[in-house]
Amino acid sequence: MDLSVIDCFVKVADARSISAAARLHRLPKSTISHRIRQLEDEFGVELFVREGHHLHVTDAGSELLRHARRIQASCDDAATAMAEMRQEVAGTLRVGSTGEFGTTITSELLYAFRQQYPQVALDVVFLTTHQPFTDVTEMALDGIFHWGEPSDVDYISRRLATASYGLYASPAYLARHGTPQMPDDLSTHRGLIFRQPTRPQSWYLARGERSDMNILPPATCMANDYWTLKYFAVAGEGIAYLPGFFVETECQNDLLMPVLPDWRSPETAINLIYSRRRHVSRRFKAFVEFCIEFYRDRERRSIPRYYVEKVG
Repeated sequence: MDLSVIDCFVKVADARSISAAARLHRLPKSTISHRIRQLEDEFGVELFVREGHHLHVTDAGSELLRHARRIQASCDDAATAMAEMRQEVAGTLRVGSTGEFGTTITSELLYAFRQQYPQVALDVVFLTTHQPFTDVTEMALDGIFHWGEPSDVDYISRRLATASYGLYASPAYLARHGTPQMPDDLSTHRGLIFRQPTRPQSWYLARGERSDMNILPPATCMANDYWTLKYFAVAGEGIAYLPGFFVETECQNDLLMPVLPDWRSPETAINLIYSRRRHVSRRFKAFVEFCIEFYRDRERRSIPRYYVEKVG
């Protein structure tokens, strides 16, 4: 089987469009179409079905895609093995990240890693919070940044750091609406609420070992994206419940400030997890060591930061 044909098939499956795959990878659309037809003729099945403007894999296409990703991973492992024979850290690193981290941590870390290992190419996949690990396995990811402990015993977990949620608002908002002194005061404030798949995310706050509260204030903005909530918080639209690392730069620039700083969520582990079944390459070993060191001295690194600016 021609590997270039398999590669085209995966590109179309990921892009969900022949035109999009052609634009993204700078390949002639006619070439990609021909290779997809070639595969379908070879196996005697349809690999894609069109729904609206997108192509979706059929059952046969889904099965082929699972094997195709393994073929690609094996080819990459072979290339990596050859690089390792030359004592090089090279090849493609496929990393997943759940949405709590987004560009704030993941992009900073991967940028810094590339500066140290420029021969490594990156392929980054952002995952939904509740995406099954079985889906991740089929994506042939080397590792995943994960909030909390994995439930699947087939995964090795390396703790990188811990983090917690807290409440944040802009100085302008607090000047207009007053600063809450106790959690009960939050009921009169504007809440910027994260929407989980089945329900809004409550604000779980604790102080010390005995005091804890589960609060859901009136919402003026609800979104399933932390960046949107942070944007609205900086703009003075309300109080947001966000991970501490996610608002570091905004707090340093006095765009946001902690509200009820003694009340926070319990600490949760930030882990790098990877499958026990997958061969651990020199490239990924270097990446694991780099991640651990990165979290130790992140503040000392000179790297571009993402943050929300205040206008006017």
